[in-house]
Amino acid sequence: MPLSKTPDSQTNTTWTRREFVTALAATAIAGSVKSQTGAVTPRQVFLVPNFHPASCGWLTTFSRERVYCANDYLNHLDRVRDDPNYNFAMSEINNIIAIMNFQPDRIPELRQRVREKRVELINGYFLESAINLSGGEALVRLGVEGLRWYQKVFGLKPRFSWNIDVCGTHDQMPQIAAGLGLEALVYTRRNPTGKTIYWSVSPDGTKILTLSPGAYSEAQPIFTAKTPLTTAQLHELEIFFDEKEPITPAGAPILVLAGGDDYTLAPLVKEYPSALLKQWSEAEPERTIQFTTLSKYLDTVLPGVHSKRIAIPTFHGGTAYDFDAFWIENPQVKTLYRRSEHALQAAEALATIASLHAHYEYPVKALSDCWILMCLNMDRNTIWGAAGGMVFVNEQSWDVQDRFNWVKKATDQVFEASGAAAVPAGEHVGLFNPLNWRRNDPVALQLPDGKSLDGTKCEALPDGTVLCRVEMPAMSSGGWKLSPAVPAAPQPIELPQVIETNYYLACIDAHTGALVSLKLKKSGRELFAAPANVIVAERPNKKFDDNPGDFMVPRPERERLATSSDQPSTIQVKRGALATTVAVEGTFPGGGGLRRILRFYEDHPRIDFETELRDVPNFTIVVAEFPLADDILEVRRGIPYGFSHGAWAKPNPNLHGWTKGIVPAVRWIDFSLSRGGGFAIFDRGLSGRELNERTPIIYLLNAEDKYSGYDNPWLSGKGSHLLPYSIVAYEGSWQEARIPHMAWEYNREPVIIGSRAATPPQSFLETSGNVIVEALRREGNHIELRLVECSGTPGTADIKMTFPHRSAALTDLMGRKISALPHPSHYSFPIRPQQIVTVHFETESSLPQPEPIQSWDPFVPEQKLAALHNYDPTLKGHPPFGD
Repeated sequence: MPLSKTPDSQTNTTWTRREFVTALAATAIAGSVKSQTGAVTPRQVFLVPNFHPASCGWLTTFSRERVYCANDYLNHLDRVRDDPNYNFAMSEINNIIAIMNFQPDRIPELRQRVREKRVELINGYFLESAINLSGGEALVRLGVEGLRWYQKVFGLKPRFSWNIDVCGTHDQMPQIAAGLGLEALVYTRRNPTGKTIYWSVSPDGTKILTLSPGAYSEAQPIFTAKTPLTTAQLHELEIFFDEKEPITPAGAPILVLAGGDDYTLAPLVKEYPSALLKQWSEAEPERTIQFTTLSKYLDTVLPGVHSKRIAIPTFHGGTAYDFDAFWIENPQVKTLYRRSEHALQAAEALATIASLHAHYEYPVKALSDCWILMCLNMDRNTIWGAAGGMVFVNEQSWDVQDRFNWVKKATDQVFEASGAAAVPAGEHVGLFNPLNWRRNDPVALQLPDGKSLDGTKCEALPDGTVLCRVEMPAMSSGGWKLSPAVPAAPQPIELPQVIETNYYLACIDAHTGALVSLKLKKSGRELFAAPANVIVAERPNKKFDDNPGDFMVPRPERERLATSSDQPSTIQVKRGALATTVAVEGTFPGGGGLRRILRFYEDHPRIDFETELRDVPNFTIVVAEFPLADDILEVRRGIPYGFSHGAWAKPNPNLHGWTKGIVPAVRWIDFSLSRGGGFAIFDRGLSGRELNERTPIIYLLNAEDKYSGYDNPWLSGKGSHLLPYSIVAYEGSWQEARIPHMAWEYNREPVIIGSRAATPPQSFLETSGNVIVEALRREGNHIELRLVECSGTPGTADIKMTFPHRSAALTDLMGRKISALPHPSHYSFPIRPQQIVTVHFETESSLPQPEPIQSWDPFVPEQKLAALHNYDPTLKGHPPFGD
């Protein structure tokens, strides 16, 4: 996990992590000219030692990673014991659990050092996650689960949103961090302000103090030198500290997140830091330095910030991104995460309904356990997909796939049991719509063999599912009558010159299978300037020395190797009851196969694609491109709990969203066009997007056989890769087109409940159309409902729910009460643009609180427990890179 070369800028220059932390220290060694700050007295330096791993596995398995992490943290704890001037920051609950499991006798000592405020449990989240790839509720749960664990196990609340290894920070992080009750947001890359302290502001106006002082492992020589620093080396450190003066707001001390590298140990000189402080006072007496915790720094600057004696800038919006390979690779892990989080959210909602309207016991522990496992799979290198293959699948060690399998099994069990309680038994099929609006989008359902839905158009799909459109009320469950009629199979037809639907006139190239024309039926307006859904293989056009599993240059710096239009393809067309499906079979670079499915729905504006890539050569980027005919004025891109909104063809200082280069998207991206209307791309885990001039692309694959020398089949292009995505074009506004809603529909089909009676569907929750509900669950003595304003405009949110409850209150993300709501059957309250709102409805009964997890044994397959328990006290420092 490399570091940005320029963490205090929005440029795209990058170095590897090791190069970066070394270069920062080397800046002083090179004898840089001392900055002309005009300061009479050099400011005090607060050095905050911290340890930064990839706690669920990066270059080794989960089981060995936790041994490294436990031993390295204990090395820092030893130095706290041995040196009264040493302090350090400790992050990630799974690292504390590792110490509990391997060295439980050290936990009382850790508690003591925390009480003494010499060790700070710094991070409010369960672990240090990637913040740009999950849905919003998963990111919130990461904070909720973390803060609750610390409170129950250590009796304290961490103060920081400690995001020091994220590779770009999205617009909603200030609102999420502040909503969790955290006091400051901390990150180290792509600081857009030029100052180490500033206010970050979300679209709803929520702001949070932000600390972005440089890299997370600076002042390296203090930690890596094997002998005491010389006078010259101490002066080089002073030059480095002096270079922090211009970027540190006047009146504030200098902050340095200190360490030797990733997996840094305490200073190798055993007498440090006390001996260093003595050396320093003699060699550089004008500046004082101290080893401390981040809370001590925050307590020092907060009075000045609040009184405005320390003037700091304010920044709206998200930052630039780097480590661009993270957004475009390993679609398997990203797709599994998306599928799992949607299933878990739907399972919570159905369990809530069944427990309050039927005789069903809400499965508190099972659902809580699922969220903890999802937290682990949010670990940065896991969800980035940037790790050795042993992290994802391993015969001996607990792995990513095991955790996804656990969540799937648990949510399937909840669906079955709660669905059976919510819908009476019978010979038909139950359906649950987990979305808070009426839907009738095309969905593929796994119905009993040979059956279709009575009174509903059904079309058999090749995978055995049944394509249909079912009118379902908002957040509803009910029973649908099955028909003995076999779903009609679509019939082969010749490729039409024009595929006409109620929304489009589309033309397919008979030789290449490209979508050469797409006209809006109402106006006849052409959307594309050139063939679209062309699959393109690319590679950087210059020698590429960086790890392509970490870095990738943007499209203008890559060469075009081949496209799906270079060779003739075989095309088959079938027309069914609901859709016209075009199947295009061809070849691709390296001799691998390429199969494209294009599905045009007769009466729905979505066009679905499935592209199957087979045996893509190593070091190959694969994208699908959609050249648009119109200029793009604005770009809206899905992020956790909201969207980024930025300008494109014409600058607009009032739009703060980041739009340049390779960017991560959650579910959707939308382009507003110069002649009105727009064009959107949906995904189910293919997060990478890029826009150049008028051509958006969605990244399908970044094929790399190895990561840092280790094989990774999930990262490789070998084998078959089935990659779904979708588009919609529209006239009118993007709000009228309901782009976020359509993206959710594309990601979360109705839940099927087998062997149910045919009963009218019942809606349990209805809302105004300007909000999307991401969470409906039971906790303690209340129902928790969490929603977000989805149109980007202020307004009024309406909620109508049928759950029995006593009272209702608005709360923060942790459930702390903000204000009571009157108790009618219908609730209304003002809502700000992209505001995240949590509502608690008090219930008659109360549920137990789950106990905090302190061991992974219950989740680990029996044959993998030996590796989980294997402890080697000699494993310290950095896990080795591969060949």
